[in-house]
Amino acid sequence: MSVQVTPHPAWVAELDATLEPHREAILDTPVIVHASENALINGKIQDFLVAFYPIIRDFPQWLQMLLDRSPEDGKVFFRDNIRVERRHDAMWRAMGDGFNVPRARFQTPEPMIDEVKEFHAYLTEMCRTAPFGEAVSATNYAVEGVAQKISEKALRGLAKNVKIGPRGRWWLEEHAKYDDEHPIHALEIIKGCVQRGEAPKAVTQAAQKSLSYMREAMVATYE
Repeated sequence: MSVQVTPHPAWVAELDATLEPHREAILDTPVIVHASENALINGKIQDFLVAFYPIIRDFPQWLQMLLDRSPEDGKVFFRDNIRVERRHDAMWRAMGDGFNVPRARFQTPEPMIDEVKEFHAYLTEMCRTAPFGEAVSATNYAVEGVAQKISEKALRGLAKNVKIGPRGRWWLEEHAKYDDEHPIHALEIIKGCVQRGEAPKAVTQAAQKSLSYMREAMVATYE
């Protein structure tokens, strides 16, 4: 699905300048650093894959909430994105197989740890009730935008990991190659919302908060 990119208003540069330190903080979390060095700690990566799984599992539900209230110009994007994200669930569990996570740990939900619960609740609330541009900013622009960078960095090390194999790298390779098209399209939707009266500052804060919650969840699940 090609994206018609319109000229960026000045506030987009400010949005990205504000988010960049938060993206870098996520890339500097121990789980991503260890992945990039092919030095993941066995029990910790298994716990991480299970504990962070509710975010992967429920992403299509959040996108469905956005689709249900999307302006007409965003509906095709959300429908396409939901189809893609449903595949990502299977890819994440394949990564679990690569790291010898017992399949039952994905099938029988474990209680969410506090930091994941906070991140999960934030995304749920944003997609359900926040002004539309803020919701898209928190979900598609913030989370999907950083997923590609996470995958690129993790693959520096895990591309050499014979044990997890190609299926174990499936989620990472899929995100590393999907060339940021989802965040680009999300930004076009957000720009439309701002044109219709939403505040750029609120859109920026929504994404910033999302990345902060994401970082805390990624640190806590690999301890």
